[in-house]
Order: sequence, then structure tokens, then C-alpha cells
Amino acid sequence: MFYNQSTQIRRADFQNSPYSTFSTRPCQMSGSGSVSFLIREIRVKPFNIKFTKILTGLGMTAALLLSIPSPAVSQDTLPGKGEVVLEKAGEIELGDLIQQWASEMDHVYAETRIEAKDTNKKIFERLGINDKAFVRYVNSIKGKENPFARLQTGRLIQARLTPTGEVISLRVFRPIDSLSRDVAYFQVSKESGKFKHANLKSEIDAFPIASSAVIKTSLESAAVSANIPANVLTQIKERLSTSMDVNKGVAAGDSFSVIYERRQIDGADLGSGKLLAIEYFSKGKTIDSYWYEGEGVEGYFDSEGNNTDITFLRMPCEARVTSTFNRVRKHPVTGRLRPHWGVDLGAPRGTPIYAAGDGVISSKKYQRRGYGYWLELTHAGGYKSLYAHLSKYASGMAEGVRVKKGQLIGYVGTSGMVTGPHLHYELKKDGQQINPLIADLRTGENLKEDALEDFKLAISPMRRQIAMLSRLQLAQNSAATGSD
Repeated sequence: MFYNQSTQIRRADFQNSPYSTFSTRPCQMSGSGSVSFLIREIRVKPFNIKFTKILTGLGMTAALLLSIPSPAVSQDTLPGKGEVVLEKAGEIELGDLIQQWASEMDHVYAETRIEAKDTNKKIFERLGINDKAFVRYVNSIKGKENPFARLQTGRLIQARLTPTGEVISLRVFRPIDSLSRDVAYFQVSKESGKFKHANLKSEIDAFPIASSAVIKTSLESAAVSANIPANVLTQIKERLSTSMDVNKGVAAGDSFSVIYERRQIDGADLGSGKLLAIEYFSKGKTIDSYWYEGEGVEGYFDSEGNNTDITFLRMPCEARVTSTFNRVRKHPVTGRLRPHWGVDLGAPRGTPIYAAGDGVISSKKYQRRGYGYWLELTHAGGYKSLYAHLSKYASGMAEGVRVKKGQLIGYVGTSGMVTGPHLHYELKKDGQQINPLIADLRTGENLKEDALEDFKLAISPMRRQIAMLSRLQLAQNSAATGSD
């Protein structure tokens, strides 16, 4: 079976081979003929196979070290005991090896995301689909229920295929946010030689991933080197912003460790979810924050139970700041000098936008020569937030609807008077616009008595995990210094 450089293999089950089970996340084919992946779990029959070196180095730059069983593998079904290798990152040459594996597979999972200017043909080729009957069936599906009739950039597609490329099943997932506990998807499957399709919903499996990095130039580059996803980096900045200026306070030599959710459904990777813990170390000072759900309370707290939560998201989408809060700005379209009572967040068209805080949709309108598609949320305490230039709204958004902080409400676009895709975001307090990037948005009560005791017990495994990561990071740095 052929895979090109945009293909990802999520999981492969082997039968009648030396392997009992082989399970991976994610597996990225590169043009150089190598595959980079995270080995979640390998179980082999003793002495039947020999693995050569798969690690390019003891990198702290990969998700690492949480010793939990793979959700995709049932331990009850594994025949006999074997060696287990948990959560290491590296590269392995494809060559004849992948061809040998493919010949031994009963089926294989491949996945991709819809890209700009994609076509059905390009997508099916990337997935390795070689099934004319499937293509004919997909083309026969009429109406809005067919996601291939109007491709939406960024949507995840997972295919389960035979070694020759025939489709066993294919899923197109709908976008989800960090609050989602389940995911909706469109599925085409083959049963008794015939294809059928349906819109389905399944519960999401979430498991923790730990990562650690040392800052050399910037927080962003350190996150990239540690393979930390963009939406987790956004959450890291949110957490740090309550105690430091993340634009000016980050310094070379600072280090941090994080634990965050990785979400899957039946082996398909749905990306990262909520940030569960962060410890940031800077010149003898530690900033820490842990997610906690207790009886009647949830939020972020430091190790002493002090509330570190903020009322509103400073950046409600994964983006870069392209225009700041400014009392006098030259408008990019009209050229006139006028106040800019918000921040512009540049991002590709279709980037998800999330509610900055709990609230109710008070306005949902269209303005051709201004904000385009926009909506406004009314929050408690005299706050309001506004989101403009959307490409479209999320399903179910209407005036009067109540939303939760972090809930998907729309998508970045170019509607209204703009020069490119971005979100215009405003935050108001008692009718007056405030700068969401620097305003003090901390609220909430600290934990006390029984709640504090339960909290400290709940976060103790994460604190031990981060302490181990920090020791390994220190050892790696010492080894690197000694080799210079």
C-alpha cells in the first residue's frame, strides 16, 4: 500500500506476525523516506523480533513518560506477555520494513486533514484509497449530509482500509472544542459487500501527555521544540498571564513542564484538549497552575489552592496579534485615523473561535461595510465580548443561547470590511472597551479546608510526574553542557 508525505498512520493491528500488537500516534510520512511517530505501546512475543535503535536521542522535546495503557489496546486480548515500551519519540527508516508490515496487516488506519484547495481526488490519494466502488458511492450521496460535496478546511478524516486500499470505513469528523466530551462525525462503512452512510456521535477518550522544555529564544520556539500543540500553547499563555507578562517576562534559561489531554476515538487522534498542569521555573521563582474538578467547584489553582483562573480568554482563537488595542490607528481599508477598541487576531479562514467566558448571546448580526458576520456575548459582572468578521457561526448559535467559556461559537473569516482573514475581538466592562491582552481578569475564590485537602491529593500524581520531568531535563542539560 502506498502512502505519500501527508499521510498519517494511526494504528495498525497485526495478525499472524511476530507482533502481538503495534499501536502508534501520530505517524507522519516524510519525503525523505522516514517516519516520525510516538510509540504508544509495543508488545512482542519474546525472542521473535529484534528492534534496532529507534531513538534519535533522549529528547525531552516529545510527549513522554506517562505510564498509562493505550486506550486503543485491550490487555485482555493480548496473547501472552511481552516487552512493553512506553511513549518514546524517534524516527525509523521505512524502506522494505513498511512494505513487510503492510503485507501482514489485516487492516490499516490512515488519516489526513482537509487542506485549502483540496479535492476529493487529492484527499483519497493521500489516504491511500484505491476503491472505485467507494468513490462512486460517495459521489452518489446527495444534499448537505455529504461532507465531500463542500469541503471544509481543517476537518479530520480517518479511513480504515485493507492492505490494497479498499475502504472498510471512513469518518469525517466535525470540529470540537476543549469542552467537548463527545464528537459527531459522518461515516461511510461497508457491510456485507455494500456501502452505507450515517451521521453518528461517540464519546471521546482522553489521556494525559507530559512534556518539558527549556527556553532558548522564545516561549513559542520552546513549545515547538517540545512538540506542544498550538492550542495548548495558547492555554499556557493564559495561565502564565495571571502572574507575568508573557511577551516581556520570558527569558532564556527559563524552563517549564506541562501535562495536557490528548484525545482519541477508536484510535483516531482528535488532537489535544485541556491543559491539566503547568510549572514554570524562572530565576528561583516558580509559577504553577493545576486544573481541578471538585464537588461544586472547577478551575485552575496553584499548589497552595489559590485561584489562578481568569474570567475571560485573552485570545479566543489560535492566532497571532496583527493589530493591537489603540486609541489612534490608521484603518487598513479606509486609511482614516480612528480608535481601534479591540485586538485583531490573524488566523487562517475557518480557524475555530471560542467563547471568551460564560455568557448569553445578546446580538448576532451581519454588517456588510463593517463587522461582517459578528456576535456579542453578555457576561456576568457588567462584561461583554464581541467577535467580528466571522466566516460562519457554529451550529446552534442564536440570540438568547447560553454558552460556556471555551465553547465553539464560530470560525475566522473575511466578512465585512477587511484586508485578510482575522478575528476582531473586543472586551467591555460596564460599556467601556478594555484591552483583553493586559487587563486584570482574575476572579474566583481560593480553596479551603476539605476542598483544599482533596485538591492537594488530586494533583499529587501530576506534581510527581513534573518533578521527574524536571530532573530528566536537568540531566539532559548537564550532559549537553559537558559535551560542548
